[in-house]
Amino acid sequence: MKAAHPHAPAQAIASLWDSHHFSALDKSHLRHADIQPVLDEIADYPSITRETIGYSCTGKSIERLSMGSGPLIILAWTQMHGDEPTATAAVLDWLKLLHLNSTSNSLALGSDWTSLVTLHIIPMLNPDGAERDTRVNEQGIDINRDAKQLQTPEGRLLWQQVQTLKPDVAFNLHDQNPYYSAGPTGYPATIAFLAPAFHPDKHVDAPRLRAKQLIACMADTLSHWLPCHIGRYDDTYSLRSFGDNIAGTGASTILIESGAHPNDPHRQVARKMNVIGLHSALEALLGNLYQQKSLADYYRIPDNVEDGLVDIKFSRVAQRCASHDYVADISVNRDKQGRATVKHIGDLSGQAGFTNISAYQTTILPVKAYQLDGPMVLTETDYLALLKQGFSVFTGDSSLLDNLSGLPVLCLPEPPAYSTLYPGADAFWIMQDSEGKQRAVLNGKMINL
Repeated sequence: MKAAHPHAPAQAIASLWDSHHFSALDKSHLRHADIQPVLDEIADYPSITRETIGYSCTGKSIERLSMGSGPLIILAWTQMHGDEPTATAAVLDWLKLLHLNSTSNSLALGSDWTSLVTLHIIPMLNPDGAERDTRVNEQGIDINRDAKQLQTPEGRLLWQQVQTLKPDVAFNLHDQNPYYSAGPTGYPATIAFLAPAFHPDKHVDAPRLRAKQLIACMADTLSHWLPCHIGRYDDTYSLRSFGDNIAGTGASTILIESGAHPNDPHRQVARKMNVIGLHSALEALLGNLYQQKSLADYYRIPDNVEDGLVDIKFSRVAQRCASHDYVADISVNRDKQGRATVKHIGDLSGQAGFTNISAYQTTILPVKAYQLDGPMVLTETDYLALLKQGFSVFTGDSSLLDNLSGLPVLCLPEPPAYSTLYPGADAFWIMQDSEGKQRAVLNGKMINL
């Protein structure tokens, strides 16, 4: 069990989350309908107000939840990319915990904190994209590349909120793909930060300095739970992005990206870390604790490395192509539907896998396809026998195949045009070690034959 955090308020919010987070939001994806019961519950809290501030392209409501009445204005928004739901659950959790604190002060914020801060949260800015589980909105536009043209109703709404509320601090909350690593460690970046630039020269003015100091505070707090799992994004200026443009208004703007963590398919670790991180930023603002941090503390956070990870990495696999023998690493990734395909072949020493398989002195056999000439009921025994004969795929009319084996199968309409693996190929093959023992890889799953 992880030891208690040495900073009592950080441990308090972590413990409170464990017992009081919205368990109904523990899902792989969140849509507009999923959060309505939670919004209704939060709206009943006397310390929180709910307002419908606008509508999506298809007319779904976009809500703002507010707490406090102080001069320091904080604005946070989530799910402007519809397929990035982690922070939506997190901010709703956080509001619930802040409400509980208003009656007990268990989080040690001080009884008067709501007279010092006004907190505004817009959960699920892109409900149409959330409905489709897509990055873009109903128009097919990436809202986060619409900050200049403002052709999306959701983008216009966010910009109106920024202009009206004039936030001092802004939190732009996203999900990143699971393959980012925290530096060259081979560990996934479960949380990644950025204080975005507001100009191509990346000038650091006072608000941006405060953003970097706040990030340093958050990273320091989270490192107790996430050693080696925190990254920092490159700060190249992005003309079309909201974070960069909001930073240009004078708001201390902070991007938080939720990422993968081992054995955590619904990203509940990142969800909890968002709550703790946001709360530590609030505490740092209330007590001016961020002023104790320097730019060096910010830049000490490891780079957020794109493609630093893959789902499965097979190391040192032998193949033969056009009479050439060679040894290479093979990486395999799975998409949302669970389809596993080859990502890269070659020297992948700079990547790590969530699963790492040493294939030293193992050779991939040429791809062979079994032709379906009529209806076939495929039992596990039949399938294993075919695999031992070297058949890793089927070819023909897939409707002829009744798979009762309990194992993945690949049926192609035509015989494969390849006998060796290549990037983009489905992860189905057979390999044999130096002792003649064979293993089959079926949609990325390895079985002994």
